[in-house]
Amino acid sequence: MLITTMLLRRLVARLTGTRGETAQRGAPGDPRTGGDAVGSLRLRWRMPWLAWQTLSWVSLTLLAPPFWAIGALQMINPHSDQPFLWSALMAIVPLAAGITIVLTNQQHYRAPFRSHRAAAFYYFQRSMALNCVLVVLLLWGTHAIDDLVAPLAIATPGSHLAALALWMTGLVAAFGISSSLHASILHVWLAFLA
Repeated sequence: MLITTMLLRRLVARLTGTRGETAQRGAPGDPRTGGDAVGSLRLRWRMPWLAWQTLSWVSLTLLAPPFWAIGALQMINPHSDQPFLWSALMAIVPLAAGITIVLTNQQHYRAPFRSHRAAAFYYFQRSMALNCVLVVLLLWGTHAIDDLVAPLAIATPGSHLAALALWMTGLVAAFGISSSLHASILHVWLAFLA
């Protein structure tokens, strides 16, 4: 046996947690059985599964900048012209994180992720979209666009509708990115093993 072959088998065994020749073999290219080096490099869930998923969800919620920033402002001065809006904005963060964790786990169950980067990118895409949709629906449903975004659009030179759309897009994207970027990295780090 060549030294390079032995080195590659040892490296694959070390990365997958199996022992050399006793690795489970299957059809080449079959990702479920780990029949080749690429198939055996998929991510695994940390065990105990539920405890790590719950830890991930709690930490994603508490570390989200919109959650703690709005919460800190509400603690400083709880009197607001729209108290439902601010509480609902805080509630969007754990709701979207929980739904995105379920979506990511379902995707990993169907087609296991091969790298932390792929899992984090998948999580970020779903979480960003979900956060943005929920914030837009909340702003529209509570009629907060007129109270919060319209004064910014009036101060901006140019067309009122274009400025309103620009400010809405910026605020919603900022909320989505600040809620999702750290969450994608942290969830993949806490929930999956390489």
